[in-house]
Amino acid sequence: MSLIIKNFNSYQTTIPKVLNESGLANIIRKQKQILIKPNLTTCIKPPATTPVQLVEEIVKFCQKNSQAKIIIGEGAGGCDTTRCFKELGYEKMAKKYEVELLDLNRAVRVYKNGIALPKVTFDSFIINVPVLKEHSAAKLTAAMKNVFGFYLNKEYVNKIGQWVGTIFRLGWWNKSELHAKGVSKSIVKLNQLIKFDFNIVDGSVGQRGNEVYGTPCNPPIGKIIAGFDAKEVDKECAKLLQIDPNKIDYLGGL
Repeated sequence: MSLIIKNFNSYQTTIPKVLNESGLANIIRKQKQILIKPNLTTCIKPPATTPVQLVEEIVKFCQKNSQAKIIIGEGAGGCDTTRCFKELGYEKMAKKYEVELLDLNRAVRVYKNGIALPKVTFDSFIINVPVLKEHSAAKLTAAMKNVFGFYLNKEYVNKIGQWVGTIFRLGWWNKSELHAKGVSKSIVKLNQLIKFDFNIVDGSVGQRGNEVYGTPCNPPIGKIIAGFDAKEVDKECAKLLQIDPNKIDYLGGL
């Protein structure tokens, strides 16, 4: 299976079709821990963030096909992650299915090539669940860019990978170091350290203009895009937004 692209009808009907067609059931059956990684960059409602209804269908699929521990993990960039979980419906959904919610910003971290990353990242089968949007710096944000949620600015982390931050300051982005280093370069570097095992991108609506405060696509894109290779998924996502993949720096590897 290379890529799966389905017309979107509803999360309850389309997502099970995608997951069943992917062959994922046979793979997760052997896993001990599954980390589902939505895009909750801040507490703005979809299509800027991953709809809880989409993640719910993935949780149901995983529980049906695996005995693995299921964790929904995110490290929000523009607000406290726990606020995203509560306001976007994840707290209620996690309680319903008895799965763990993990704020990646506060998770125990280990150092990989000098970068402190959540330990859970390397102990889990990762299902990456971003939304399809244009990005002000990288042109596109979909599968590969969703890796930013694992990062945290150095001032929040001590030398043994423990959280030392206090409250997030209003209007301050806790992933801002990645923007200073270059968004595209940071996407490539982090994807070399973190491997998404499966990607399912929500292009049911899509967002143009900006990754946070953009406008919903009109008409909606109406697609769900999935695959095991995040780079190949993003190439297809770019086309759906009428962006030439060859003009996206991080898809070229820099």
